[in-house]
Parts: sequence; C-alpha cells; structure tokens
Amino acid sequence: MKVSFETRLEAIDWIAQNVADEKSFESLREQLNYNFIYNGEFYVNFDDDNPEVNLSDELWDN
Repeated sequence: MKVSFETRLEAIDWIAQNVADEKSFESLREQLNYNFIYNGEFYVNFDDDNPEVNLSDELWDN
C-alpha cells in the first residue's frame, strides 16, 4: 500500500497518528525523506519489505 502526501508536514502528521510505536515512526520518517530526496515526492510504502513498521489498529478499522 502506498500513501502519498502533498507536503512533508501532512506526511509527518499522518505517520504520527497511524503508527503504533516510535520505532515505526522513525522508520517511516526515514522512508519519507529517502523517497523525497530520490523521487521528489512525499510518500511511504507498506509491504513485506518493511516488516518493522507497526501501524495502529485504527488505520485498518477505517
């Protein structure tokens, strides 16, 4: 699943609201920075390649 954002602030807010722990926040923040540096877009991916990311249960309930 790919989640895209218009701005970095929007992305950071979304990540903070949807991760289960600080480790996941840091992992997604780093991915966000990497994606912007190399692709010029603000987005994060969730798949089997980043199993260290734990999303909050609320995200899956929506």
